[in-house]
Amino acid sequence: MKPTLEPKRSPRPLWLMSALSLLALVVTLSGLFYLLYRDWVDEQRDGLIQEMLWLEQSMRLQMQSHREWGEALALDIADGRLSEEQFRRNVRAFLRENRELAEVQHVGESGEVRWDGRRVLDKPEKLAGEQHDAVWRASRLLRPSYGEPYRGGAENKVRIDLAVPLVKDGRYQGSVRLTYQLDWLLQQQVPWWIASKYHVGIVDVGGRLLASKSEQAAHPDGAAYQIGFDPPGHGLSLKAVSYRVGIGLTLPVMSGFILFLTLSLAFTVWRIRRHVRERAAAERTLAHEVSFRQAMEDSMKGGLVSLDRAGRIERVNRAFCQLTGYDADALVGLTRPYPFWPADEAVAQEEVFARALVGDVPEQGLELSFLRASGERVDVRLFITPLIEGGGTQRGWIASLYDVTEVRRQRIELKAARERFLAVLNGFDAGVCVTRCDHGELLYANPAFGRLWWCVEPDAGYCPLLPRLAEPGGAPLEFALDDGRRWFQLQRRRIAWVDGSEAWLDILADVTEAHEREARERAQAERFQATSRLIAMGEMASSLAHELNQPLTAINTYASGLIRRLPDDGSLPKGTNGAIVAIAEQARRAGQIVNSIRAFIKKHEPQLEWSDPGRMVSRALGLAEPQAKKHGVRLTLEPDARPLSLQVDPVLIEQVLINLIKNAVEALVSARTARPHVQVRTHVGAAYWRVEVVDNGPGLSDAMQANLFTPFYSTKPEGMGIGLNICRSIVEFHRGEFGVHGTLSGGCVFWFTLPLSRPGPENKTASEDAVE
Repeated sequence: MKPTLEPKRSPRPLWLMSALSLLALVVTLSGLFYLLYRDWVDEQRDGLIQEMLWLEQSMRLQMQSHREWGEALALDIADGRLSEEQFRRNVRAFLRENRELAEVQHVGESGEVRWDGRRVLDKPEKLAGEQHDAVWRASRLLRPSYGEPYRGGAENKVRIDLAVPLVKDGRYQGSVRLTYQLDWLLQQQVPWWIASKYHVGIVDVGGRLLASKSEQAAHPDGAAYQIGFDPPGHGLSLKAVSYRVGIGLTLPVMSGFILFLTLSLAFTVWRIRRHVRERAAAERTLAHEVSFRQAMEDSMKGGLVSLDRAGRIERVNRAFCQLTGYDADALVGLTRPYPFWPADEAVAQEEVFARALVGDVPEQGLELSFLRASGERVDVRLFITPLIEGGGTQRGWIASLYDVTEVRRQRIELKAARERFLAVLNGFDAGVCVTRCDHGELLYANPAFGRLWWCVEPDAGYCPLLPRLAEPGGAPLEFALDDGRRWFQLQRRRIAWVDGSEAWLDILADVTEAHEREARERAQAERFQATSRLIAMGEMASSLAHELNQPLTAINTYASGLIRRLPDDGSLPKGTNGAIVAIAEQARRAGQIVNSIRAFIKKHEPQLEWSDPGRMVSRALGLAEPQAKKHGVRLTLEPDARPLSLQVDPVLIEQVLINLIKNAVEALVSARTARPHVQVRTHVGAAYWRVEVVDNGPGLSDAMQANLFTPFYSTKPEGMGIGLNICRSIVEFHRGEFGVHGTLSGGCVFWFTLPLSRPGPENKTASEDAVE
């Protein structure tokens, strides 16, 4: 079936709509930010106005209460109910509760200070200038009056006076003078929550600051509000300036976050646009590839059919349709029995296909008979293989078919001609054989040849001696076989074989009696020479192993003696004893290799022995530690200290451990891992002994793990891709398991297990066969 690819709609209108939507979003967010900012400014100003109105009202009420107290005090003085001492006590008590007042005085008719609330006057003091302004106003208006602000006192601060007149019988008799220091008034009357947000001060009609709550200067760009301060009047006003100029962190952070989301959305839209372009290009490439593969399938002379795992037809090519006579639409979706199976062979072909779908398919394929839609029978050769997807899972089966009807007819005719030819040649008394000229393949031999040359079967594949025994066109050659007990005369000539290739026609006659003794002596001499060569070879191998074993034993002995003779006081350089012990150990290991070579020339059992796994791990770590130190990799061991003995080949298990540690070290070095570390852990389970080699490298990707045990696959440039396969084969030879997995920190763990139980008879036999 041919795939149909519909044309895709252009995505340009979609991109334009997305761009306009994004622009509208940006404009909307900008307007929203502006409205939020304006609302915040209005809210700040409304709060400032409300708090200033409350503060002005609070200060006015406080000063009104002071005025009422002054009126009551003035009435008592006018009626003569207060003496100077009583005046002073009342004033001091009042000043302790109202610290914004600097002075309270009793002023006479002519403006002299008679009584002072804070001190005793030696003589009256005359008020003059701005200090007398409020008293003058009260004497003229006969009601409480405020004077002009002025500077006075020890600190030369701005003050303002309230004068309450003493009137008796309608005549002015003096006044009570209350002096406010404006900065003290603000300190006492402005609450902390207002002072923490605003710079509160008193300004004159020209805007000049007379007094303030805080010494800190007001911000020139802060929000400000000014309200008239009456009383005391005289152009004074309360002015508050906000310390907070900006809008704070909330709105900028939120604005930045929304801007980040907007940019992310724009980047996402751009990436989607790029992805869609790439996808469109990939679809065009895919369409080209599909068309190309469809053309390849349709151009093939052999039929192709794809089946799912249940045997349902999924796809066929043009040659298959021509072979069966059915259209592709009629074939796709069919299940067994198929309509192109002959009715009389349906059961047999069902059995053949059932075996084929489980993998029981001969390498040379299957020969089947198909029935075309027209009723004509055709002979086909079918090859069926699993259909594996890229992930390694089997999707189904794919089968290729070839029409072999003509080939089969020719083969039948050739078989009949061969039978006639053999009937004629089999009647000869002389031995006749035909061999190829180039490589001596035996093409034909009659029964007489088999009887005469009894060492070769008539239907054998090769006759290696005949091509070298005689030259064509020469005299007959006499030769002996079977150790000289039988002699033959051979005549040869060159002929053209049925396939057109050149061949030798040999006619063989028995002449044994004439040359029996001479052939026997020659055969005996040849056997003697062969025996001598085998003996010499065995002696050479034994001598070589013996000569190598002696110096290795001497090296081990000298190293052991040197260790005993070395002093134990630590005067030797560091590492000397370890190096000598390593020399002795390597000499012993080389001796084991020599002994293995000597044992290799004769049949032997697998080298399984009861071994201590802890010693195997220690030896492997000792061999791998120099390489780890060379590359700066820390190598540690976390053993399971429980005693254990396994029946294994210790050399092979040590090689597995060395290979895994070496791979881990090389991976850490190539990845340039900071603080590289390889840890070997052992664990004794209920039925197994487990070893783990853990590293802190970059780990393995899913693709690497999927192909890790694929032959000739390697992650190293110089790797051959067979080391891990050999390690797994060694572990499986010991009936264990081998695997790998990642870690949460990013490294990987290679592990294998060995069973604790002794190998059974079946496994032992399999091991012997594997060693042999």
